Amino acid sequence: MRLREKEITDRSEVEELLKSQKVCHFAMCDGAFPYVLPTNYGYSDGHLYIHSSKKGRKIEVLKENNRVCFVVDTAHELVQGPVEMSCNSTIKFKSVVGTGRAIFVEDPEEKRKGIDVIMTQMFGKADYKYSDDKFRDMAIIRIDIESITGKKSGY
Repeated sequence: MRLREKEITDRSEVEELLKSQKVCHFAMCDGAFPYVLPTNYGYSDGHLYIHSSKKGRKIEVLKENNRVCFVVDTAHELVQGPVEMSCNSTIKFKSVVGTGRAIFVEDPEEKRKGIDVIMTQMFGKADYKYSDDKFRDMAIIRIDIESITGKKSGY
């Protein structure tokens, strides 16, 4: 990281950011071009969990190359500098950027854990019931995180 004074070095602060947000920008390698999607997610035990249909571009891309990158950010606040020195304007934020591998979860118990993690992060409670056909037709993708960095500005 170029600006070391902005790096979040406390792992618990990085994890709190991952646990507190609702949207992750999830990037995949689609041939010669990146493919990025905003998606709901859940974070638990060092993994991100994402849900999906079992069909579509995301699934096809991940079957070809399971390397991914993700960004979670929050607390955006524009801080305007003096009008005569507008290049001194900035933005206050916190962010986490990570890389990893996307794994299609097939084990029913782990799949249920993954969707429970997502639902708990989205709605703040657990113990959801899922219909058998919806559960069967749902893909759960676990991101095994390989690297992660946090950054904050204005804090």
